[in-house]
Amino acid sequence: MKEVFLNIEDSFKRIMRGEEHLKKVIWSWGLFAYIISFFIFDRFVRVVDYRSFDIVISLLTVSYFIWHIYALVKCNPKKPKLTQEEKKQLKLKAKMERGKKFLRKLFLQEPLTQTNPAVVCGAVDLFFIAHFGNYIF
Repeated sequence: MKEVFLNIEDSFKRIMRGEEHLKKVIWSWGLFAYIISFFIFDRFVRVVDYRSFDIVISLLTVSYFIWHIYALVKCNPKKPKLTQEEKKQLKLKAKMERGKKFLRKLFLQEPLTQTNPAVVCGAVDLFFIAHFGNYIF
């Protein structure tokens, strides 16, 4: 049991330094919190009739999801800085492959749109912030 808490503490420290993998932040810190807050905290807030208890649980949940958005931004891989020459080469390469890319999308060999998992996870965090913020106000 002590190893589990040490792993959680180590992962938290790596997140605060921005060294943790984004997948671990999303799946370990995000999915678990979504399940706990939806199935446990939301039920507590609805069942327990004490307004102060509802506010405390909601504030804790909202503050956790605000921290989770911060962790997503901090651990999201950064794009490397490119020189003007490298940017021109990338534009030329993209221009040459435009037709091939269109055909791959037309025949559904490549997805039409690309999503960023950090943005999707942040949107879910904002939904939970709005939901539990409703109980505060």
